[in-house]
Amino acid sequence: MVFSIGTKVRLIHTGDEGVVDELLEYDLVGVRLSDGEVIPVSIDALERSSEVAASRVKAKIVQGKKKVEPLPLQALPIDSQYMVLKPQGLQLAFDPVLRADGTTEYYRIYLINDTQLNFLYQLSLHLDKRGVWNTQGRLGPRTMIETGNLQYSELNNNAEVHIETWRLLPDGKGTGGKLARELKLKPTQFFKKITTAPYLNRQVYLYQLFTPKEMAEKEASPKQLPPKESLQQYTSREAKSKTSNSKWFNLQEMPHEVWEMAAFKNEIDLHIQSLVEDPTSVPRKQILSTQLFHFERFMRDAIRIGVDRVFIIHGVGEGKLREAVNARLSEMPEVKSFKNEYHASYGYGATEVLF
Repeated sequence: MVFSIGTKVRLIHTGDEGVVDELLEYDLVGVRLSDGEVIPVSIDALERSSEVAASRVKAKIVQGKKKVEPLPLQALPIDSQYMVLKPQGLQLAFDPVLRADGTTEYYRIYLINDTQLNFLYQLSLHLDKRGVWNTQGRLGPRTMIETGNLQYSELNNNAEVHIETWRLLPDGKGTGGKLARELKLKPTQFFKKITTAPYLNRQVYLYQLFTPKEMAEKEASPKQLPPKESLQQYTSREAKSKTSNSKWFNLQEMPHEVWEMAAFKNEIDLHIQSLVEDPTSVPRKQILSTQLFHFERFMRDAIRIGVDRVFIIHGVGEGKLREAVNARLSEMPEVKSFKNEYHASYGYGATEVLF
């Protein structure tokens, strides 16, 4: 069944009624209930409602239910017509943050992808030819991510943004060819770039980095992820690469930490049957310690690689595992925050960790 924004619907399993407010990914829609809360619901769990007016919908109150917050890296609510008809490729947005007197203090920098493709990226800011900061990570289809900021005064310091991207091929087949650009931010031109950015839906200073055509033409033959190497092999290879002028264009030629991030799965399922081949071989008294051992190892890898968020799947149950995980997270200085709220994929059975 196809739903559009504004359609009156009923939740089949609960009887609650509402109005479709957002079109999400993975066959989900955001349903706005009468209290104003928007929850993600599978289209298979909905039916059209023609009897009850949207203004009279009564939501079922569930004790202890927390407000659903969309994840920055998930597909954002957007106009389906825009998705299909007007993809612009990879874009860079400078979103001004104002002082109380209305003048600009600094700009939040967003990397925007309105295509159906997945990417790895490396992005850095240079002032007067010197690197100030750099970041790297993944960028999913039809999403945006905040990558850093630029002070208003820094526009006078020969500001440049360097961006390199690689398309992630499906089924773990590696990457396509590299796309690279150096963006020089000249104040006389910068302030002419103001327009409404997709997903942000407000006036920003917007640059198009790569068009969908450029990205399609740069697709290379599939390359496999390189095998993991020992510390000795990595050190030896890095020493050789520093004395060479060769450039890397595919995943096995990319820096070790970049392809390792590409291969890293940002979630771990701590149910014992997901951790060991034979769950019955683990004594009952050792189940929790086994789960925490795998949790600690996963967190060490996540911190070392430099990912920005992970999900720890612990289930609901009696809450012992969740409490043990939360206690350990609160002791990790690298963890900025963590929360156990409703998620479309995990329900309340996972904790989101931000670094």
